[in-house]
Order: sequence, then C-alpha cells, then structure tokens
Amino acid sequence: MSFRPQPPPVAPNPPNPARIPYNTMSTKKIKAPKGTRDLYPEDVLRQRYITNAWRDASIRCGFEEIAGPTFESTDLYAVKSGEGILNELFQAFSGKGGQETLDKLVEKGQADFALRPEFTPTLARMYAARSKELPKPCKWFTAGPYFRAERPQRGRLREFLQWNVDVIGLPGEDTTTESKAKMDAEVVECSVRLFEDLGFNTTAVQIKVNDRNVMAQYFKSLGVNDDNLEAAFNLLDRRDKLPADALRKQATEASLPEPFVNFLTGSISGLPDLNASDLDAVCAVCAVVEIDNWIAKDHSIARGLAYYTGTVFEAIADGERAVAGGGRYDNLIELFGGPPTPACGFGMGDVVLGNLLDDKELMPSGSELMDAVGRPQASIRPVAFVVPNDDENNESLVHTLTANLRRGIESEGWKSRDDRKPWQKDRYRVAPMHARVSYKSTRKTNKLRDDATKQHAKFFVVINDEANAELHNLDTRESLGSFSTDPNAENYVGASIASRV
Repeated sequence: MSFRPQPPPVAPNPPNPARIPYNTMSTKKIKAPKGTRDLYPEDVLRQRYITNAWRDASIRCGFEEIAGPTFESTDLYAVKSGEGILNELFQAFSGKGGQETLDKLVEKGQADFALRPEFTPTLARMYAARSKELPKPCKWFTAGPYFRAERPQRGRLREFLQWNVDVIGLPGEDTTTESKAKMDAEVVECSVRLFEDLGFNTTAVQIKVNDRNVMAQYFKSLGVNDDNLEAAFNLLDRRDKLPADALRKQATEASLPEPFVNFLTGSISGLPDLNASDLDAVCAVCAVVEIDNWIAKDHSIARGLAYYTGTVFEAIADGERAVAGGGRYDNLIELFGGPPTPACGFGMGDVVLGNLLDDKELMPSGSELMDAVGRPQASIRPVAFVVPNDDENNESLVHTLTANLRRGIESEGWKSRDDRKPWQKDRYRVAPMHARVSYKSTRKTNKLRDDATKQHAKFFVVINDEANAELHNLDTRESLGSFSTDPNAENYVGASIASRV
C-alpha cells in the first residue's frame, strides 16, 4: 500500500457578515453620536413647528430664501471667523487616496473641507460671486443643519438647526448712519416678529444691543492696542460665562492692560462715554416700527466672532444662553472678492429656542401640534406693497403700517381668554401678512408701482396721510378706494386686504 501525503489544511475564509445568521450576531447597542438627536415623529413635528415659524416671520418681513452646501472649504472659515470657530470645526475628507492623503492631512494640520458651523461665510461667498447682478439691499434667509465640535450641554449640541436672516447692501449705496440703522432695525424686527408669533413677550425675552465700534474706542482709551483688541472682545463675550478670577487670569495672559481688566471684572452699566453712538439711530427706527419695548442697550454684548464691525445684539431669555445673536459685518463681503458691501444679520438655533418654548409652556402637543404644523404658511408672493405719496413726511407712516401688516391684529375674544395659546385658530382678527416697502430713492408713484409690479405684489398701498391710504389691486389694475391706516378703525386697510386674499 502506497502512502499519499495529505494536502495542507486550507485556512477558512473569513466570515461574511452578510451571511451570519441574525441570532448569532452581536447584540451590542450602538448609540447615536454624542451631541446629536434621534427625532421620532412627534419630535419632528416639534422641530417643524419651529422651522415653520422661522420661515413665516422671514417671508412676512420681505426676506427671500436661499440655501448653501452643508460642507465648505476649510479655508473659508479661516478668512475672518476667528479662532473660536476654527477650533470647533468638524473637518471632513473622503478617505480616498490612502496613506498619501493622511500624510498630507497631518502635514497641513487640517482637512480640505469642514462641515459648516455657521452660515455667514457661505452667504458672503455667495453674494460676492454675483454681487453685480443682485439687488441692493439683498434680503436673504435660510434654515438648515449646522455642526460644531464642542462639548454638548444644555442648549448646545454638536448638530443643530439654525435660522439665519441677513440684509446685504444698502439702498442706493447710501452709507449714512440712518441708512445702516434702517437695515439693522429690519433684521431686529424680523426676530421680534418670530418671538411675537410664538407667544413670547418682553418679560420673557429682551434684545440687548451694543456697538463694537464704540466699544473699540473705549477699550483703546483703557490702553488696549490694535493687536490685542480681538482678545479684549473675546473676553467681553465670555464675561458672563467665567468667574472674575478666571477673567482676570485670561486677560493678564493676553497682555491686556489693568484698566481694561478692572472694567471687565467690574460693573459695565452706566458708562456715560458710550451713550452717544449709532445705537441711538437704530433705537429710533425700532420705535417707528413699534418694537422699541423689546430693545435695551447693554455694553457687555460683544459677539465672539471676529467679523463683526458695528451694531451687535443678542436675544436674552432668563435661564438660557442667548436665543439669537448677530450684528453688522461691513467688511466680510470684500474679503471674499466682492465689492465693499455693508451687511447685517443674525442666527438662531432650534435647541435653545425649543428649551425656552417648553419652559414657558408655549410648545403645542398632540392634535394641537398637528394642527399648528399643518396650517397654511405665509404667502411667498408679497401681499401688500406700501409706499408714500410725494410727501416725505409719510415715510415713517409707511414703516409703521408695514410693521402692523406683518404683525397682524389679534382678536379681542382671543386676548380676553386666560387659556389662550399662540397657535389657536381664533388668535387674529386680521392675520399677519407678507408686506414690503420700496428701497427706491424716487417718490414718484408710477415708478414705485413699477417696483411693486416687478416684485409681483398683489396689492399696492399709497399712504396719503396718517389716516388715509389708497388701495390698488395690481392683478386687475383696479382702484379699491381709500381706507384708514389705523389698525383700530373699522375700515382699516389691512382688514380690507385680508378679506380679499
């Protein structure tokens, strides 16, 4: 009998996970990434309630919706956002290219791309790309997901939704303080309309405003030089988040002078040298549109991002971090290759806002939530286009009436109920509507009508005096008669428009 050597044993193929029976696979639970949310059906409806409110307020105030990519070149955020943003980037790369790609990544110290932590640099890039063909001012809003690699805590997650509202450019290239103040006030007004829509009042939320230009001059009077001015603003922005000894230590490490340190760790209220500023002009315009009761000057407001240049503001609620924040950034468009373009805007996240709605019992649930989310949204097409006649004294009346149309008129029955909620169907006698004004320098009615037609408005409102406005249907070219600009009058022009929509 001959001997046959046996072949060497063959190593078994590695198991294919797709072929492993379900009952033999690991039962280890995989959690959602830290700082993110799993949204079940009612959670999605709650979030939709917020995003619908954002969109409604924006559209009614004449802002148009845009969108940008959820990731950008990392270099975009290095232009002017400051170290605070650069240190919080979720950097992204495809993983292709093997070790060569990884070596390049290590050598450079950053990936080529990053998930967006904010929208303003994207907006600046977009505007700069088409600045010659875009209107002035350009009023934009957007809402979507953003990402920051920071420590999750109450009101702050690593993935969140954010609402952004911006005005880019000035009417007729008018760079006066008054023109900038009007645009600043338009941005602030949009945030106020949102708070009103959701049922907040001035006891629950206050919009604190400051002026970085004035603060910069004051800092210099305390011995702060240009090289450490940004460090001074960053510490002012963190003033309410750090104890005095930590502030003093960080200020000393940043080589900031002792007079500034004393200012930072002492009382910031009642600084007489800071009272005369562009803030007075902003507050004056806010009074015209009847939101001045929401506004308060606060010289501790700084905003941590490096691109802010003038007016800055934050919406502050008791027990929460800032619900919204923003300001003027007049140099950013130019840094992205566009022309010198003044701009102002703000951002608001859904996490803090959601917490505040819960705390104030202003978030609907169950069938009420379904009804609220399912109600019709604001008309994208402008409903009313309000202009003055040739009398320049009617300019302020235009803005007052426009604000009233955007706000709506609440019904007496709803206001008299103790159990009233902002989402209830009988809230308004005259529903809030999409109302616009013209930014043309002309006061000729025919040219203003052409502007209204170009923007596809339904109704054209010409204010003759504080008690009288002419109403025209632009679709039928029909004059509908004269009406009152007084919201309390029986023949209020807003009620006439609402009945015809």
